[in-house]
Amino acid sequence: MPVSAKNFIGHCRNYPPDLYFENGKCTGIVADLVSDIFSELGLSIKWQKVPWGRSLIDAQKGDVDLLIRHSMTPAREYYLNPIKYTDETRTLHFFTSPNFKSDITSYEELAKVNVGSIRGVFYSPIFSKLEIDHLTVVSHSTQLLGMLERGRIDVVVTSRSHDIELFESKFNKASLTETFSNPNYISIPIHSKLIKYYDDIAKLMLEYRKSGKIDRYYEKYGEPVPIQTFDDKVDSQINSKALNLSSVCY
Repeated sequence: MPVSAKNFIGHCRNYPPDLYFENGKCTGIVADLVSDIFSELGLSIKWQKVPWGRSLIDAQKGDVDLLIRHSMTPAREYYLNPIKYTDETRTLHFFTSPNFKSDITSYEELAKVNVGSIRGVFYSPIFSKLEIDHLTVVSHSTQLLGMLERGRIDVVVTSRSHDIELFESKFNKASLTETFSNPNYISIPIHSKLIKYYDDIAKLMLEYRKSGKIDRYYEKYGEPVPIQTFDDKVDSQINSKALNLSSVCY
């Protein structure tokens, strides 16, 4: 096949040290890992700096071939074909406005106040299903920071994956927390014309995980080596899943 047929359009965003755009290139722990795996398979990536919300829209239309560092949700399963690269435990925290004098101790209490969050972000299984009376959705964490300072929202939901450092030193932390298992994935959108390479990419990623090769990318950036767990039943289904998804596209 011609080289151009193996050129993936990949989306990058700023989330150091996992991924960030620098000198026209996506770099970081996950970006470097993915670039090496693709290179080993004779595949290339053309990186584009794109906000996460737009990435999800483009993925549904098949306008992007590769997304990296994300969670999976039931809704995303309809248009993303995921490849796990780490297991992670995520803890959600909630910070209150200076004008908000009460504590938040439960999701029942949270549902009754004005909560700020980022558009298109998956926070947790419980939070995603919560019926909140007043949910304020914006594009960036810095917008939430300003709104919380001015009292335009009562509470912000955040975690290590969502710029928690912006809020920790400035606001009171509510008593409510949620900790849960949250694996990280890269994915090939189901409607990508390059879905045929999913099986090869998934197999090589699994090899990197099982051999410990993936550890060196975290060590390079001075980050803790992540936990890896394996499910033989799921791993054995890689081939059949790729074939089924390919039939959707062609």
